Amino acid sequence: MSRIPIGLLALVVVLLSAVLAAAPVHAASAAGTPSVTVTPTVGDEMTAFRGTGTGFTPSTSADVSVEVNGNPFTGSYTKTRRISAAGGFVDWVWVWTEGDPYGTYTFTFTDSVSHQAAIAMVTIKHTATGPKPAAGTHLMVDTASAPALATVQAWQSTAPYDAIGVYVPVDQAVDNRHDKVQGNLTQSWVSAVQTGGWHVLPIYVGPQAPDACQSGSFHGMNADPAVAQTQGVAAADDAVGGANLLGIDAAIPVVYDMESYTPGCSAAVQAFLLGWTTELHRLHRPAAVYGGASSVATDLAAAADGDPGYVLPDLFWAATDNRRAAIDSVKDLPPESWKVANQYIFGVTRTYGATSLTVDESAVDASVWPSTRSDPVPDTTAPIVSVADVPRLIGTSQASFTWSGVDAGTGIASYQVRTRRTAGGHAAGAWSGAVAVPATTRSRTEKVRAGEQVCEQVRGVDVVGNASDWTLPACTSRLDDDRSAAPGPGWHRKHAATAYRRTLTTTTRAHAVLTLGRTAGGRLAVAMTGRGSLVVKVAGHRVGALHGSGTHWLGLPRKGKVTLTTSNGRRVSVDGFALTPR
Repeated sequence: MSRIPIGLLALVVVLLSAVLAAAPVHAASAAGTPSVTVTPTVGDEMTAFRGTGTGFTPSTSADVSVEVNGNPFTGSYTKTRRISAAGGFVDWVWVWTEGDPYGTYTFTFTDSVSHQAAIAMVTIKHTATGPKPAAGTHLMVDTASAPALATVQAWQSTAPYDAIGVYVPVDQAVDNRHDKVQGNLTQSWVSAVQTGGWHVLPIYVGPQAPDACQSGSFHGMNADPAVAQTQGVAAADDAVGGANLLGIDAAIPVVYDMESYTPGCSAAVQAFLLGWTTELHRLHRPAAVYGGASSVATDLAAAADGDPGYVLPDLFWAATDNRRAAIDSVKDLPPESWKVANQYIFGVTRTYGATSLTVDESAVDASVWPSTRSDPVPDTTAPIVSVADVPRLIGTSQASFTWSGVDAGTGIASYQVRTRRTAGGHAAGAWSGAVAVPATTRSRTEKVRAGEQVCEQVRGVDVVGNASDWTLPACTSRLDDDRSAAPGPGWHRKHAATAYRRTLTTTTRAHAVLTLGRTAGGRLAVAMTGRGSLVVKVAGHRVGALHGSGTHWLGLPRKGKVTLTTSNGRRVSVDGFALTPR
């Protein structure tokens, strides 16, 4: 909510238009060249893009780059996509989590062999599809300024909300509202909105925490708890007077907007809100407080724990921006007797009745007011989950895997993660059992042994139990040290401060053989320096050659012992290697 004049509070992720979601965008390409299709996917928490491609060089890879409004996107996404033997790929997935996705997206997929590129562009103009309430909740919107009545009425027939929050008049001496005029908010406006089927929730933004505990841009309450309590009573009287003049239903809670503050003023805030709540109850009005779970909610709970006579508000409205339209997703909220509302997304633009509006959205305990809508359509759509790229080869003992997800229905409740470990040279191992992690967990660190490959897969589970497919494996391998190889005549080891694990195995002899171990078939990576060349053999059969300094990869099409043999007398040094599965 945060309607105090302190600037834009947060950027949030919003949804795609229904038209875009239904219409994949194809790259223009001639026959026989790479072609890609990128399809926007609607969700109520984030925005996802799914790509498919054809016409690439078979059994290779495509390099992926993303631009947003002409600027390279530098965040996390899958930058390499493996190409099948048929020359294509499916389900390249990117979940946008960087804020409002308005603008033009350019996706470039470049064939790693032919270097031909296929480009797809997606333009996002506005949103259309909104959230679905979780079981036991209603949905509500609020805006800094009461919208035009025509806008609200355009929304009321199709939007999934039951209520709208509005900022009622405040005593000029302590008015902290962003919009102190509220030109649309009149008694006739409230009457028409209520007649149209929405409840109207009055929000009052009066004195904030004492000046010592906030930026000083607000009108602050008195630091003396006794005086602060009388100010809370006066605020309640003023708020009810304004709500009554507007004709707002007396059964709806009156909300005090208490913005975040720093520690040191708990006693004053507790006293102020005690005055607010008890006076509203005296006036036969339900009391509510809006704010952070870790600030004002914690102080209210502490007051109630310390004094059994302390009166808590009937409703606590938590500002979370946690992207889950549910009240059980509010983190760190003390388990008090109050009912709960969750302001789960800030500043999202929705479109209903051909009319767009930027709003904050909240899920509210269904018992706070009766619903004006029919039961929601059951959620049968599984989430979409994407795992970010990891380096193919690492030299450290740990690897970090990250992921993100989007759900078009009730929201992601949890993720399941599984791991596959394969020792060097072996066939791919078995996947571990799935481990469930909270929806807020989006990364995991794994230990990696020398020569080992570690792969991770993730799937999402939504609130009603729909589970996504497992993501494509994200795999990384750790270099085995050169000292793990068996040197033949002509090879010797030396210390090198800049080398992996500070050693190199080196030679200047032609036809010198270095044995790396056995493979079940897969791929070989060799980190090497020098001007020499190495012939790679498996079970005595040549499968390729490596030239020059760098880390080189080569497919191993058969099982057997893997050897490196120098082809001339130029110096060549092996720093490390990895034998990975297919």
